Amino acid sequence: MIAYWRRSPRQILRIATLLAIAVISPAVTGCTTNPATGKQEFTPLMSPEREKQVGAEEHPKVLQEFGGVYDEPKIGAYVASIGGMLSANSELPDLNFRFTVLDSEIVNAFALPGGYIYVTRGLVALANSEAELASVLAHEIGHVTGRHTAQRYNQAVGLSLGGAILGAAIGNQIASDLISQGTQLYLLGYSRGQEYEADQLGIRYLVRTGYDPYAEADFLQSLENYAALEAHLSGQKNGQNSEFFSTHPQTAKRAREAVDAARASGISIESRPRLRDRFLEQIDGMVFGGSPEHGFIRGQTFAHPKLRFQFTVP
Repeated sequence: MIAYWRRSPRQILRIATLLAIAVISPAVTGCTTNPATGKQEFTPLMSPEREKQVGAEEHPKVLQEFGGVYDEPKIGAYVASIGGMLSANSELPDLNFRFTVLDSEIVNAFALPGGYIYVTRGLVALANSEAELASVLAHEIGHVTGRHTAQRYNQAVGLSLGGAILGAAIGNQIASDLISQGTQLYLLGYSRGQEYEADQLGIRYLVRTGYDPYAEADFLQSLENYAALEAHLSGQKNGQNSEFFSTHPQTAKRAREAVDAARASGISIESRPRLRDRFLEQIDGMVFGGSPEHGFIRGQTFAHPKLRFQFTVP
């Protein structure tokens, strides 16, 4: 009997998954069609209302982790106006999307369920035009309309349930605990397939809103160049260890597929304006690099306005 259960980790995961499916499969009749992706989805453990609740609960934590909201109403309103136009052309136009610029020099963007979209001022500074910034927001909207967090949550809970059943069946708490850790990962990132799907949905929203769909591929190229520069400055062999790439797949394949999707839309290259001048006007004066609130150097003096101290070096 003991020898029968001496399985490899992969076999244990497969057994646990099958057990979880066996438990929840009677409810599969509740599948619905996602209007954004056209796919059948089964997410009984996270309804759209629950998604809104999760987003509201996690929002303060995001602000705390990323330095809060960037205190420049003009830029915040500008980003929100772009996001509002894009979301109005999504499959969830009535959802109350919320767009926030985070006071962080880190280059990143992400979404929480329920319509919470975030971009850092570091990412805004990396964009070369309004169309490129719009491509980032459209991608994150795609994660929301695709209900990617709900999918990951249901998969994680199903795996955890399988782990609990398997652990009870073989009397092994370790197996149960290891698999149960999956439920803690659903907010940490999306699968590669979900990232590509968000790219496709984002290009759809760019086209509907009147933006240049080729802007996404150009922004991805800027990201790759930025990552390469970071890697060079830090002595790394490649740029895939940056903050953005920790939550997003590598850009080369994404950029190629983004170009293909843009071509498939029927929009020719450079047939739509990138709105670069308007973009530069709107972000004029935005802080670049570390926030002055965390301390700044002027001449030979370092000052920290929040802690109210300063010192001068010879």
